[in-house]
Amino acid sequence: MKKWSFLLVIVALALLQLTWPVFLIFFNCKPDFLLILIIALVFYLDFKVALAFTVLAGLIKDVFLLEPLALNTILFSIWSYLVYLLSRQISTENYYVRAAVVIIVALLNNIIIGLVIINFGTIIPAGIFLRNVFISSSYTAVLSVFIFKLVKKIAA
Repeated sequence: MKKWSFLLVIVALALLQLTWPVFLIFFNCKPDFLLILIIALVFYLDFKVALAFTVLAGLIKDVFLLEPLALNTILFSIWSYLVYLLSRQISTENYYVRAAVVIIVALLNNIIIGLVIINFGTIIPAGIFLRNVFISSSYTAVLSVFIFKLVKKIAA
């Protein structure tokens, strides 16, 4: 029964990401709550269940944000599998390790999405691209502590 509450969490975080208050936007960058959620799900749930929620979160983000070619669904699935492999190799009990994993995944995710958007013909100046990559990733890592606590509380 607890696993079904993650559906509500996915929808709530997707809506929160879409309607993030303007006064909390730094340099026109928003945190990626669904990316934090999929990483937290890999840490706290069985991998098969986490992968199912990962695909669902990617689909919801692709529908709401109109990303090209189901990009978030593919990337979220790749990130969840890689984080799962990494969590089997190292201890992820410490918050700093989890925050480092979140910032690395967020950096790679933002870089790949930016490069795909550039590849489709949209011109993004280098300063704006780097700002979106670094500030969004840092903002995501800072707010990850709240999502991790929420997922831990629901999964326990």
